[in-house]
Amino acid sequence: MKRTKPVVLFIIDTLMATPLEEAVQTGFAPAMQYLMEKGRYFPEVVSSFPTMSVNIESTLLTGVYADQHHLPALIWYHEDEQRIVNYGTGIKEVMKTGFTPFVNDMFYQLNNVHLSKDVKTIHEELAERGMTSASINNFVYRGYSERKIKLPKPLQMLTGDKSTWDMQTPSLWSLGAFSTFNPRKKTPQLFSDNYKESFRETKHLIKKRKLPYFTICTVQDLDLRVHLKGPMDIAGIHKIDRELQKLLGLYGRWDEALKACTWIILSDNGHASMGHKRKQYVIDLRKRLKGFRIMKDTRPTRNDEIALAVNQRTAFIYCIGTSVEKKQVIARLQQDRCIDIIAWGEAGQTHVVSGEKAGHFSFVAGGDYVDTYRQTWTIAGNEKLLDLTVKKNRVEYSNYPDALARLSSSLRSHKGDYVVATAKPGYEFQDKGSPIHVDGAAHGSLHKQESSVPMIVVGTDSEPEYERIVDLKPWLLRLLGGG
Repeated sequence: MKRTKPVVLFIIDTLMATPLEEAVQTGFAPAMQYLMEKGRYFPEVVSSFPTMSVNIESTLLTGVYADQHHLPALIWYHEDEQRIVNYGTGIKEVMKTGFTPFVNDMFYQLNNVHLSKDVKTIHEELAERGMTSASINNFVYRGYSERKIKLPKPLQMLTGDKSTWDMQTPSLWSLGAFSTFNPRKKTPQLFSDNYKESFRETKHLIKKRKLPYFTICTVQDLDLRVHLKGPMDIAGIHKIDRELQKLLGLYGRWDEALKACTWIILSDNGHASMGHKRKQYVIDLRKRLKGFRIMKDTRPTRNDEIALAVNQRTAFIYCIGTSVEKKQVIARLQQDRCIDIIAWGEAGQTHVVSGEKAGHFSFVAGGDYVDTYRQTWTIAGNEKLLDLTVKKNRVEYSNYPDALARLSSSLRSHKGDYVVATAKPGYEFQDKGSPIHVDGAAHGSLHKQESSVPMIVVGTDSEPEYERIVDLKPWLLRLLGGG
């Protein structure tokens, strides 16, 4: 097969357009400035929903939303197994759901069971074409290469699990202590959230001339900094840019790096600044839903009526008991003016109300209304609940980009009788053990603050059909001559 130009995609977790542009303008990010000047800059690429990493990575790798890939969120309720699935929302919630189930869900179930077998990842499609690919520090990575993996010893000690897992990975796979490319550089970290480690593994492939057709590498550290310090953390971008400079320097001249590869810098989600007072800006769902019997642990008891899965600024509220109806939960949520969007599926349609605004809105795919992405809809009611502008059967988005497709996909992402709620900017939801980001920043909602992310593309004149993460997979396959 004729060698195509390799594509290297870096996902900089929580990189946002405004701080990125400030870092570039003030000289804190010379490598990203160079790439922006030599290529093209897309400041408002639409992410998936909820804006949580595992859901976004799944959408990127499969080219479909959650209604098809079935990875609904970072934490969700599994109706068939009657339990909470948690891929790692925070240490307190992990301890609540159980450390052993968390490890099993995060490092086995996510890729081998929960991610739908009815869709293919880009790693799988490339493998079918005889093309190699690499995944570095990504939690969603399913491929066709069979591996037998044991947990790293610290996790074996904590979980007691010494069994061997049959894993499906790309041909090149690096994930902290689970697997590394450089046998001389054993990372002490279990799942490699160190930006230097991510770049080190990519540099190893370049130095050893083992760079495959497609490489996807996630750099996670910026997310934690922004959670604590707020969205305008330029220092974090500066540190990542220094590693990017070293990587480009491996080619001697930076322009030689552009000749050798197509480079893509992409964020997965943004952040919304949080308020300063916990009592004012944190929506305690157990207090808001007082009177309902809410599941306390990871599995319901016979009398439980509701299960909660809080994903920072988005919450899934499940009706798990026969004695509670969804309309009762919706009516209670509407009493809180801090709740932005309350949505549910019924009779094939998606319905929306709000705690802040009056009215009702409903929609379903197919019909006479056409949106920005040539998706067609039938709509009725108060479209301002989703900040839509409707003119002559044209639907345009504002504060909630691609709201109709993203919201309806979330309500069809997994089994269950549930409501999806999002918080107003500045607010976030809370359940027992869920992390709180007062004075910092949080994400998860449908709002453009978390949903519009920057992308830099250099080394090709091609571009995706639409500026959405869901449209990147077919574009990447075209770049690689495989689609």
